[in-house]
Amino acid sequence: MADSIVTYTDPGCPHCRRLRQYLDGHGIPYRNRDVTADPEAVAELERMDAPGVPVTVVGGETIVGFNQDRLEEALRRHGVATGSPA
Repeated sequence: MADSIVTYTDPGCPHCRRLRQYLDGHGIPYRNRDVTADPEAVAELERMDAPGVPVTVVGGETIVGFNQDRLEEALRRHGVATGSPA
């Protein structure tokens, strides 16, 4: 499942930290791409035409920014249980 959820983040971005805290707190596996250390991650964001970070890709669906409601809807659509925080 971690391969089907990918986040693109910057460690200095507060919205990115909130996104990762949400995923970690709910025990949702994901693969994080740090755009400050990974030039290929930056190239991927450019191909997605994403205006900035955070960006989350859930089963091929791209979510720009951290919007908990949109993220939970996408996770449900792709069969990822969000449950209560750990």
